[in-house]
Amino acid sequence: MAGKILVTGNSVRPELLQPLTEAGYKVENPTDLLSEQDLAAALEDADAYLFGGDEYASGTAIAKAKDLKVVAFLGVGYESFMDATAITSRGVRITNTPGTLTDSVAEFTIAQLLAARRQLVNYANRYRRGERGFEVKQTDVRGHPIGIVGLGAIGTRIAEILAVGLRAEVKYFSRTRKPRVEQALTLEYMELSDLASQVEALIIMVPGNETTHGLIDHSVLSRCNPGTLLVNTARPDIVDRQALDQALEDDLVSVAAFDGFYEEGEGDSLISKYSDDRLIVTGHIASLTSDARDGMAIKAVGSILNILQSGTDQYIVNG
Repeated sequence: MAGKILVTGNSVRPELLQPLTEAGYKVENPTDLLSEQDLAAALEDADAYLFGGDEYASGTAIAKAKDLKVVAFLGVGYESFMDATAITSRGVRITNTPGTLTDSVAEFTIAQLLAARRQLVNYANRYRRGERGFEVKQTDVRGHPIGIVGLGAIGTRIAEILAVGLRAEVKYFSRTRKPRVEQALTLEYMELSDLASQVEALIIMVPGNETTHGLIDHSVLSRCNPGTLLVNTARPDIVDRQALDQALEDDLVSVAAFDGFYEEGEGDSLISKYSDDRLIVTGHIASLTSDARDGMAIKAVGSILNILQSGTDQYIVNG
């Protein structure tokens, strides 16, 4: 037996793990959410870790993983789910799976935008209660200004759907301007504070890390026009929680849609304060499609085998 590989979560189909067993590795796949203590015990004799769950891989959890050589993250935004500094300091490679969830997250984000814009939750709930005749006219997306914060691969795909498919007037902010994308899709670049004041909806699509924590704060949301829609399919804490509360209370933001929310206690008060047609929260499911998950799993398995067998892989993110 070549060694052990820990696979967490329940979204990887067993047949996609077959290359690991064929290579002689023992695969363990606990599907429950692992505590720090449980994760530490499972990693103690593991050679590789396919991170497919919602646990947090702390420095403590990997401290005794003496044989660990690679953490293959199922997705892109690994920084929010692990202590990358502690893992790197132990000489462990971290990989991710870029390009595999672009369409699923982009489609989900557009769905959130349309649901908020057309008040689908509100109308469905009221119809179920027998209420009729209250409906008011909404607006199309075509010709209306929509803003995107972050123009990486997913942000660019969202912009493409909006600009080409729905014919919206798309404006964006990104730390790095994208002139070629601007020209191809007829996008307008704006500084972040100006962007908030010039659009009817603001879509957040930047990676979650220490440089983007609280990026969407009071200074941004206070410049929104009344009734702005906020769609955050990225990490929740990119939007300052108190600033969000104030913007919702002042009706600067009429509907906020989040995929994944703040920590328990921090987010619970907002969920109880605002109705489900004003604060739409889903449980980090934007990439939860069979297409995206299979693509990520195939890429992660390949990275594990590459690193265990040759020490290198094209998807290493920590040097």
